[in-house]
Amino acid sequence: MQRSIRHTLIVLISLTVLLPILVMFSGVFISIERGINRTVIERNELMAKSIALSIEQQIRDASTLLMHTTTYGGSIDSPDFKAFLESSLIKSGIFESLFIINEDGIVHYSIPYNEIFTGFDFSQQAIIQQVLKRSTTDPVYSAVVISTLTKNPTLMVAVHQPGKVFAGYVNLAWLSRLSDSLSNARLTYLSIVDRYGTTIANTNRAYVEEQYSIANTDLFLWAQKEKQGTKQHNFNSNDMLSSVRFVPGPDWYIFISEPTSSALKATRDVFIIGLLVTTIALIVAAIVGYVVGRDMLQSITALTEETRQVQAGVYRSITSRSPYIELNRLIDTFNAMSEEVWSREQQYEEANRQLQDALKQKDILLREVHHRVKNNMQIVSSLLALQSDELSCEEDKEYFEHSKLRIQSMAIVHEKIYQTDGVESLPLKAYIQDLVELLQSNNQNYFQYTVSGDELSITLNQAIPCALTVFEACTNAIKYGLNIEKKYLELSINIALREDNQVCIHIKDSGPGFPDGFNPAEINSLGFTLMKGLMEQLKGTISWYTNNGAVVELNFPLHSNNSFSGLDKS
Repeated sequence: MQRSIRHTLIVLISLTVLLPILVMFSGVFISIERGINRTVIERNELMAKSIALSIEQQIRDASTLLMHTTTYGGSIDSPDFKAFLESSLIKSGIFESLFIINEDGIVHYSIPYNEIFTGFDFSQQAIIQQVLKRSTTDPVYSAVVISTLTKNPTLMVAVHQPGKVFAGYVNLAWLSRLSDSLSNARLTYLSIVDRYGTTIANTNRAYVEEQYSIANTDLFLWAQKEKQGTKQHNFNSNDMLSSVRFVPGPDWYIFISEPTSSALKATRDVFIIGLLVTTIALIVAAIVGYVVGRDMLQSITALTEETRQVQAGVYRSITSRSPYIELNRLIDTFNAMSEEVWSREQQYEEANRQLQDALKQKDILLREVHHRVKNNMQIVSSLLALQSDELSCEEDKEYFEHSKLRIQSMAIVHEKIYQTDGVESLPLKAYIQDLVELLQSNNQNYFQYTVSGDELSITLNQAIPCALTVFEACTNAIKYGLNIEKKYLELSINIALREDNQVCIHIKDSGPGFPDGFNPAEINSLGFTLMKGLMEQLKGTISWYTNNGAVVELNFPLHSNNSFSGLDKS
């Protein structure tokens, strides 16, 4: 792939300028990103921790107040004791209501008093069953419910005193005030859920009223396992960053959530600033590289123009000089090379003229040799024809006729050679076409033939054995495949070049085919013996079988003039 020097200089200078900036920016950005992310996470986790501690303290204070208040030694039916409980627990706003329950789980008295609750059976509630089993005054907490009095979330705190249970519903209205205090914080959300994942406080009041549950979310499952930490998650198709803190006792979870885009805004701003600085540095570096490249390319362009003259065959010295030492050395080297090339080109042209003359003489001589060989073979063929006329034995005449045709088939090879452009190869398909026409013109019986297949050329050394083999196969087909009654024969020859560079010549007639158990060795067939010997010279094979007529297949490797040295002389 070709490259421009100007572009290369721009890239090199840009890399020289940008690489330190990119390394420095990457280090600073990573440090700032980690610092900002750590700050955001620590801020949210600290906020969640503070809220969790505040809630834990509020619940603990309410539980402690209930335990100490209910240890008052007065009778539970004493009006003074009931008034004391109401003033210290209910009117203080810490509890919404208080129930005094006997060991059977039956409400004995309620504060504020409501006759409806007297005798109410709490024995089936899990918190009452749990506290009755305890022998200590440690508080037990229920799940959060929505109060029928205040419509705010509330939970029951129950303590077991001797002979009775005090169960109070804690006033959690302050949770709404706590969540409202964060509603002014930009894009920061507070959510408090109980042990079952039900929302009991949220910046969005609707979640509390609907008792929205996150029990099946990955965030809540993670919070149950980790108890504290920060997790990035997706909520309502928004990427959020949430910090969690667990509140023991009531088993609540405090979530401080913030959109990831808001939490990491500072990181994004730092990245944009770094990207702007890098872009400006790239532009400056590109301008500097362009200016330097332009000055250098002016000298290179002048050198290129002079070089084109040499490329066109005008060998002259380049006289223009460059302000750059390296380019001047290149010009001097090119002038010396140009002079040496001109000298060698003159020598090559003279040698090429001599070689062309020699090749022309060789070609003329070879064509003349092939022409004379062909004429000599024609004379020999004519002599055989004259000699056969003097014979009285038909079998002898037939032998002479076959010999004459064999000589003529070899003569066709030499005729094709001097008629074609090359003198070392000939077209196989056209040659076989002429060979079959020779057989047809010298045969008294009429037959039709087709020559089809691939167009390919074979060497002179391969042509003569191939010609004689095809000649013998066609002669046998005409001799034994002819229909005696109709005096008719169809002969088809197909030439194919396989992928393994093997030539396959398929010769088929319309006759009765080979007799059963046909074996040329047993009948001492001269034609088959000759074909087998010729195919051995070609390093090939011959096969025969019957398929709606006699079929002979010749297979031999196709050689070029350089790879085939000649016939097997063994």
